[in-house]
Amino acid sequence: MVINDLTFNADCSTIVTELAQQLAINKIPLLQTIQDSSEDIMIACPYHKDGQEKRPSMGIRKSDGMCHCFACNTVVTLPQLISHCFGEESEIGAFGWNWLLKNFLTVSVEERKDIDLDFSREHSKKEEQTYVSEEELDGYRWTHPYWAKRKITDEHIIELFDLGYDKETDCITMPVRDVSGKCLFVARRSVKTKFFNYPAGAEKPLYGLYELYKTARKDFDLIGKPFIYDFPDELIVCESMIDALTAWQFGKPAVALNGLGTQLQFKQLSEMPCRKLILATDADGPGMQARERIRKNVKNKIISEYVWDLSVAKDINDMSKEYFDSLEEIL
Repeated sequence: MVINDLTFNADCSTIVTELAQQLAINKIPLLQTIQDSSEDIMIACPYHKDGQEKRPSMGIRKSDGMCHCFACNTVVTLPQLISHCFGEESEIGAFGWNWLLKNFLTVSVEERKDIDLDFSREHSKKEEQTYVSEEELDGYRWTHPYWAKRKITDEHIIELFDLGYDKETDCITMPVRDVSGKCLFVARRSVKTKFFNYPAGAEKPLYGLYELYKTARKDFDLIGKPFIYDFPDELIVCESMIDALTAWQFGKPAVALNGLGTQLQFKQLSEMPCRKLILATDADGPGMQARERIRKNVKNKIISEYVWDLSVAKDINDMSKEYFDSLEEIL
């Protein structure tokens, strides 16, 4: 997609879908209705009715990202729309431009490698997975008061999940690892705004999967002896990383979807050694949709749900430990 002669490595539909997912992760109730038409992506306009209209009235032109609401006549660029959704208003949409660059930055023509037309079997293999180095992670291992603000104060949890702070971007950092402990990428959240950065195109494993295996390990692999694991009988499934971290601090192991759930995550949940899953995604539209998707796609598990009074807490991170321990559970 090209906006003001700047090329992004995604089409309009992909960008709007990613925006909607990040808004949901940040608990911003906008862009909950998206429809694809021939020339436009139609969304529920965030500029009137608090973005809660039943029929989408704003069209985002696929060719250049211009946005026009046919109900309130608002006309803005895609960067301005993104800025507005995150509460970062500006005349040129500076926040939105930054969001697009971080999530969909493409390589310039001068930097592109020569095209290799070797169609051998070797070249058809999937590109090898790269990992974030320990040297880079060392640069994020700083404390920050944001964690206390979000009630994550247990030093054991902070160390277990390698929570940190990126001074350059002024964001807290949450490494996402595979089950062996290798860091696939680092998720970031601004300490000043609601901006959340989850690398576009990254395959989303369950957040907390490695940490679950690490804490369940009870023996070491000495002279070929296999590890012995003692997994918990129950596992909580959350929507956001912060909620999962809060559950861990409350003494309950948890994983996070960072969205509505993917086929990879459903496979990981199905193969989990834990016998029972307790669904604790947010009790709003997207959160309830995530629960339905898990029930439909995850097999061989006892599945229950937590219910709570929304007037008391909107999510797990909003709860006290006493209230969390008193949550009702339904099958």
